[in-house]
Amino acid sequence: MGAKYRQLADRLIAAARTGQRVVEFTFDEVAGLVGGLPPSAYERRQWWANSSSVQAQAWREADWHVDHVDFIQQQVRLLRGKVGGSYLARGRRRASETAAAVLVNESDLAELDVRVHMTWQHAGPVSLDEAGDLAFPELPRLPGIYRLTLRGPATDARPQVYVGESVELRRRAAQYRRPSASQQTSQRLNQELKAHFAAGGTATMAIATSAIIAVGDESEDLPLGRKTARVLAEHAALALTYLDGEAVVINRDSGLDASE
Repeated sequence: MGAKYRQLADRLIAAARTGQRVVEFTFDEVAGLVGGLPPSAYERRQWWANSSSVQAQAWREADWHVDHVDFIQQQVRLLRGKVGGSYLARGRRRASETAAAVLVNESDLAELDVRVHMTWQHAGPVSLDEAGDLAFPELPRLPGIYRLTLRGPATDARPQVYVGESVELRRRAAQYRRPSASQQTSQRLNQELKAHFAAGGTATMAIATSAIIAVGDESEDLPLGRKTARVLAEHAALALTYLDGEAVVINRDSGLDASE
């Protein structure tokens, strides 16, 4: 945890000692404690994610987590207890599986600083039609990224999220609706969605047909007509979902299925 956020951690530790389990701050109060907030804190939920970022370490190490962020009122609510963090911190992988070799830095290489900006557009619900086939919202015949969000049944604590990319979004939905024998990922999603609906769950779909890539202080449109550009945007969305910790990612990452 950086020294910048030490006062915020100390404030939360003091609140815990008095028995408080809920704390609310205005953004200005947090800014006063840490010497100012970046613009992203006023605009993006991911800045407040219970991840491994330097700011999140302040409240997580003090045994608190962000529960709700209100950008209209500019307030944040924190609850006692840790949520999120890195895979290792959450116990999802053993330390032996995540340890990396010590490498020597190349002095002539610049620091990697690449960011992807993308806005999800709500496409609509996914359901079953009268014939029992998957019914998707009307999608454009454009390349893009898509996100399926599965909620419920009521016993599930967190929604499930699947993120994918396609050179044509409408065609991808058709593949999920009636997958061929060779489309293993489409078959899996088809079966999982049908089982989810049978259990009383719901699903929605969001899409993004444009994105911006920023390198340092320069930015330009990400050409989603290219596979590599779509995969970059797809993986950025997946990384954000992993770090946020508020949903369960159901993408498989075995490296065995090229269509996953």
